[in-house]
Amino acid sequence: MKKNLLIAALLFSAVQAMSGQTLAEAQALIDAGDYKGATPMLEALAAKEPKNGKVSFSLGECYLRQGRDSLATVEFTKAKTRGQHEASVGLAALALKEYKTDEAQELLEAYTKTLKRNRKTPSEFADEVSGLLDRINSMLMRVEQIEVFDSINVPAADFFKHYRLSPECGSLNPASILPIGFACGKPTIIYEPESRSEMMWAAPDADGHLELVRSVALFGDEWDRPTAVGSHLGEGGDANYPFLMSDGITLYYANNGENSLGGYDIFITRSSDNEFLQPQNIGMPYNSPYNDYMLAIDENTGVGWWASDRNQIPDSLTIYMFVPSEVRRNVDVNQPDLRERARLSSIAVTQSKETDYNKLRTALSRIKGSAASLARQCTFYMPDGRVITRVEQLKNQDARTALRQYIDLKSGIDADAEELARLRKAYEAGETSVKIDIIAIENRATGDREALKRAANEVIACELGK
Repeated sequence: MKKNLLIAALLFSAVQAMSGQTLAEAQALIDAGDYKGATPMLEALAAKEPKNGKVSFSLGECYLRQGRDSLATVEFTKAKTRGQHEASVGLAALALKEYKTDEAQELLEAYTKTLKRNRKTPSEFADEVSGLLDRINSMLMRVEQIEVFDSINVPAADFFKHYRLSPECGSLNPASILPIGFACGKPTIIYEPESRSEMMWAAPDADGHLELVRSVALFGDEWDRPTAVGSHLGEGGDANYPFLMSDGITLYYANNGENSLGGYDIFITRSSDNEFLQPQNIGMPYNSPYNDYMLAIDENTGVGWWASDRNQIPDSLTIYMFVPSEVRRNVDVNQPDLRERARLSSIAVTQSKETDYNKLRTALSRIKGSAASLARQCTFYMPDGRVITRVEQLKNQDARTALRQYIDLKSGIDADAEELARLRKAYEAGETSVKIDIIAIENRATGDREALKRAANEVIACELGK
């Protein structure tokens, strides 16, 4: 009998050690920010130990970080009933996602009292949620009174293709338009003004954070080396999704740094003496505890755009269309629907009977393509000063045909250059068998460059009648 009890005790200790090790491994992933990786480990552990409050709390945190709020609520509630006081912090974070600041305040105060009794200090998680509460309370005091007249849910992967902007606003492009060798964030969007004279996008800095960079067009379809727009714009996080207004001074972009409500928030900055000033969070209702980005204002149609994942639709974003105002007007803080306006739980409450939204929709319908459909196909300099970026900009049909040939040739030359760089690197590493391929590409390059010149001359001759 004693022997059986001893074996049972040893087995129990072994199981406890294994589960403790698993929890420690999952916690290491959480500390590294890999919530998705930690989730299946914790789910398996929760199935084995359904009454383990520590597991429930860690699993709740993973769900929270991934936007799986309903599951996070269940796990934090379990953890709280099983003595995990920090679960109150998780429930406070969930309350803040619904702008329930009073409820969040009560939960955090209860947590703080428990800490004082036990002579412990708040966790980093608690400090994070407490800071978020302060920021939300501050922003609720200055919710902008905007009119959102429409919204659409679109695939997250190519949401920018659904913005309809006047050509004068520039274009929003995929990263594939970048010259070979230009680094970029994944994902990011390449903004170009109407002139196509420069590009702006996000690229990794030396620390791995994303920063905004720009490149200026040179002659011969070449681009200058990218330079940083301003390292301070990320505020310790990532800066991404730039949109430069037609004044060339006002820049809207997103960052997820220390002054964000959670995930990406939209910020505004303006340039002075070729430097962008300290950015400002544009507040609610544009920003939320979720990801909000890519704000663009079209002064020609009188329509503004931004995207958000606040509605938590899998693999989708919501694009909001609103009426920009030159003068900011805030919602009265005593207005009963303040939080509803801040959350945009219903765009109908933001609308005015005095505004003709059909006029705005008509203006949008007159735009022939989306902001993405106007993407640059090339950069071709004409002797008359024009910079051609799309085939249809040419008036002569034969010139268009020649330009298409030019674009195809240029694409092949760029692909060969990229392949040649790879082969030369392999050759330097000792892979001498690639020498034949290197010679073949080098021999082909001379003829291709001559063909490119002939195509360019044909474009000019046909278009200008020379």
